[in-house]
Amino acid sequence: MPSALPLTSQLSTNSSKSTSFRTLKAQFGDGYSQRAADGLNSKVDTWSITWEHLSSADKDTVITALDAVGGWDYLTWTPFGESTQKKFILKDGNYSVSYIEGGAWFNITTSLVQVFDL
Repeated sequence: MPSALPLTSQLSTNSSKSTSFRTLKAQFGDGYSQRAADGLNSKVDTWSITWEHLSSADKDTVITALDAVGGWDYLTWTPFGESTQKKFILKDGNYSVSYIEGGAWFNITTSLVQVFDL
């Protein structure tokens, strides 16, 4: 079951977005080629995000949410500077946890890929 991205107030402002466009290309024998957008939603955003300086309880909250969606379900989130909520999956179903200050605090990093599920 999809859920909202947790603890968005603790996301790093150093998070970054990249955009890609899915295209179809037909190559003809005389060197001529033709390109077109691949469907209605051909523009796809990918976000690299990090939750910084999380307590142990907050780390558990984020990990529980990420584990719940794994690589098969999506999270909803309104990205920085945008006004529309979008759907994202974990890129390759991965996230990483970093222990800082002797394990008293935690950082969690993942990449989110926009999806257009119904």
